[in-house]
Amino acid sequence: MLKKTVISIFLLFISISSYSQNGYGGNYTEIGFMTGPVFFKSDYGERGSFENFEKNNGFSIGISYYVSTINNFRGLEDNFKLRLEASYTKADFKHYGKYVDPSNTSLFSSQLRGMYGSTSFSSLGFQVEYYPFKTDDYNRGASFSPYLSFGPHINYVSVTSGSTLGELGTSITTPQKYFGAYRNGGMTVASLTGAIGARYKLSDYHSLFAELRGQYFFSDWVDGLNPNKAVYTENKSNDWCVGLNLGYIYYFN
Repeated sequence: MLKKTVISIFLLFISISSYSQNGYGGNYTEIGFMTGPVFFKSDYGERGSFENFEKNNGFSIGISYYVSTINNFRGLEDNFKLRLEASYTKADFKHYGKYVDPSNTSLFSSQLRGMYGSTSFSSLGFQVEYYPFKTDDYNRGASFSPYLSFGPHINYVSVTSGSTLGELGTSITTPQKYFGAYRNGGMTVASLTGAIGARYKLSDYHSLFAELRGQYFFSDWVDGLNPNKAVYTENKSNDWCVGLNLGYIYYFN
C-alpha cells in the first residue's frame, strides 16, 4: 500500500510539473526554501507534559515548488496554490519530568534517565494552500497573504534507540514498559500535514513566509518507541510534531 502511494505521489509530481512547464497551468511558477524548529509529541516522558514536548525537539529544512493556475478557472485561482515539497527533519529525544529527577535513585528512574533516541526522516508530498483573501501571485496580488494548507506526505524514517547504561533489552537498562517496545532502523510512514501561515511580498519576484505546521504520522514508531497500548493506556495516539517554518520564495516565468 505504501509503495503504491509513493509511486502515485511521484507520478503526480512529474505530471503537475510538466503541466505547469508547458504553460497550461499558468504563466509563472515559484520555488521556496524553508527551515525551522520542530517539536515532537513522542513516547518519551509523561503524557501531556509540556516540558517533554518543548525539549524533545529538532530542526527541519525543505524545498518547495509551487504551481498556480492563473489562466484557468478565473476567480478560483486567486485563492489556491498547489505546493510540491521535499524536506528533511532531525530530532533527539530524552525523558524529562518528575520521574527522572536526579534525587530519585530508584532503578526505574535511572533507566529512564539513561534512555535516549533520535529520529530523522526525508519527506515527499504536496499540500493545497488556500488563501481566504487573495494570493500574492507574481505582479498581481496583495503584499500580505495569510493561508491555510493541508496535504499528504510519505516519509522515510530512520530511528535510533539506546541507553547510557548499556544496550537496551536487559533488565538493567530497560524499564519494563519499553521491553520489546523500542526499535532501531528504517521504515516508510505516511503522514498528513496541516498549516496556518502567511506570505509577505518584498517585490514582484521575492517573498518571505512563515507558517505553523502540524504533522500527524500513521505510525507510533517514528520516535523509536511504542509501548503496548493495551497495557499502558496512556500511550493513546500515534506520534506527531509541530514546526515553525520560516522561508523565502522566488517567482519566475
